[in-house]
Amino acid sequence: MIPDTHAHLDLVELETGEVVSAAEGAGVSPIITIGINLASSIDAVRHSESFDSVYAAVGIHPNDTGNMTAEDIDRLEEIARNGARVVAIGETGLDYYRDRSPAERQKDAFRAHIRLARRLGMALIVHDRQAHDDTLEILKEEKADETRVVMHCFSGDTDMLREVLGRGYFVSFAGPITFKKSQAARKVASLVPDDRLLAETDAPFLSPEPYRGKPNVPDRVRLVANELSRIRGVTTDEMANLLAANTETAFGIETREKRR
Repeated sequence: MIPDTHAHLDLVELETGEVVSAAEGAGVSPIITIGINLASSIDAVRHSESFDSVYAAVGIHPNDTGNMTAEDIDRLEEIARNGARVVAIGETGLDYYRDRSPAERQKDAFRAHIRLARRLGMALIVHDRQAHDDTLEILKEEKADETRVVMHCFSGDTDMLREVLGRGYFVSFAGPITFKKSQAARKVASLVPDDRLLAETDAPFLSPEPYRGKPNVPDRVRLVANELSRIRGVTTDEMANLLAANTETAFGIETREKRR
């Protein structure tokens, strides 16, 4: 079984039961479905309670932080504490690519999410788009290394990789490593230690080849895993076992046959 550590089941424009069944049939489990605001975080918890192979993360995406309040963080904490299958806080972080929320509001929200993850002892899922320096600075200032940190859809270079690995973070890759012009990303993926590597789809976004440009679904994480296998010179079974073990460690959940 290959885990998909980052999907948005509430945004996939297909019936959720069909999506989860298709993933399980393709040997993909578990799926961690990710909240991007309060409503989708509640949906994530609902999906995790409806399907044995689904877990939830709750958070407010940086693009949605413009009107975020302290009460919203309190509500996130309530959702996380009451959701038996909530395994992470996020996604949170910084996004300077899209001008949808002021940078200072994003930073404040990011800090609040880090503090919440530390308080709850949960993994932290980090979105970092064209904001590498500020992302790393805030993670350091807020002592994020006191919990498990997952760098979602990693887009940094080898210098940034060296920094995040030195802090003990996990590094996750999605469909872009399959793109023809992604040689730099594949180089970075080849350098991640075995015990820090994760895979994801970010469904319904970032479909891997040969589905690039089409809506993504969790079962396509196998294509990401296959590319990681090729890059790193291991078998697909070895990669599946490695990703399963790392998902257990990063999120504190069981992914292999002992869970069944």
